[in-house]
Amino acid sequence: MTLASQSSRSDRPHAMRRASRLPFGTRGAVALTATLVAFAGAYALLRPETDPAADPLLPKSLEAARTSLSDAGLREIPPALVATPIAPAVATAATADEPAPQTAIEAETDAVAESAASAALEPPASEPEAPATPAIAPPAGGNGLADPQSLEALRRESRAAAAPAAGDLALGLSLAATDPVRARTILSQALLSGTLPPAEAKQASDALARIAAELVFTPNFNAGDPHFFQYQIQPGDSLERIVRKHKLGCDWRLVARINNIKKPEAIRVGQRLKLPKGPFSAVVWKRDYRIDLCMGVGSDRVVMTSLPVGLGKSNGTPTGRFKVRVGSKLLNPEWRNPITGEFFDANDPLNPIGEHWLGLEGVEPSNAQLLGYGIHGTIEPGSIGQDQSLGCVRLIAEDVAIVWEALGDGCEVEIR
Repeated sequence: MTLASQSSRSDRPHAMRRASRLPFGTRGAVALTATLVAFAGAYALLRPETDPAADPLLPKSLEAARTSLSDAGLREIPPALVATPIAPAVATAATADEPAPQTAIEAETDAVAESAASAALEPPASEPEAPATPAIAPPAGGNGLADPQSLEALRRESRAAAAPAAGDLALGLSLAATDPVRARTILSQALLSGTLPPAEAKQASDALARIAAELVFTPNFNAGDPHFFQYQIQPGDSLERIVRKHKLGCDWRLVARINNIKKPEAIRVGQRLKLPKGPFSAVVWKRDYRIDLCMGVGSDRVVMTSLPVGLGKSNGTPTGRFKVRVGSKLLNPEWRNPITGEFFDANDPLNPIGEHWLGLEGVEPSNAQLLGYGIHGTIEPGSIGQDQSLGCVRLIAEDVAIVWEALGDGCEVEIR
């Protein structure tokens, strides 16, 4: 005679598949529980016909099942297993079309397995429900740009930011021959925006250098140029006195250069001079090895001229905002190599920094402590466009003279 606690062969794989989907600890608890319940069922069949509630062994088996599930963090055995007496029955053989019906113990065992699976997959009722969307989305991984859609979005933003500058570049280049004043303004805005790619930035800087030859470094005065004005020399004037009187912010040598004056002492009363309006500033572009010498402020700032530079070894040129240190401008300076200690006299043709020096001091927390950096000349023209200095910005002799003449004490220099 087959006991009711035995399940049919066709039904066992079904129960095993359900149990296999549970976590390992949960499967162990469920298996132990099923064994205890099966034992209780078999015992119920074989024990004497007494009151189940009065039998001391059956409640202990069920209590052991509860403890097993509780230790695994699962829910209690369904109350029906405890409340319903397990009656003896004869298993019906399964046919090909119909699986054998479950006995009471099999049904309760399946209920315990399903309850355990539900408990393992569902959070405890006492835990707060997690928000659907995190308050701060975590990064996609790596540098935070792994998502191709995010990368494409950044590319679109970059192109959108560069689009106005590219349009200004095209317009400025088209106006350079017919309206150089307006072209200079437009090209300056495009170049100083910092959004032009290297090739387009070189186009703009080259065009501005050509415009400078027409508008800046010539005695010819353009009445439509807001960055210059005319002055008639008065008795007792000198170039140096004129610069101080009008607070031009530059060196008198720049006025001599603009007006093509070879002998400053030979100026005469009544002579007209073209004078630049300050203030002057500069932007050094590490990517492009270029310095843009500027005049004016804010939206009126324009590039006076663009010049090539050399920079520090191993990315040694610092970035940020600086100013020309008061009293640091030197002509034909002496110099001592801070690494080797080698000293070069002011008149030494081998002096590596040439004949011009402007000391820089940082004005930001990140660079305020930096000392010894500056803008100077070089006796190695081949180092321009290279990273070969000790960290300073270097130019060839003719170009550094222009920068030295334009930038006075306290003038702003930004290194990007």
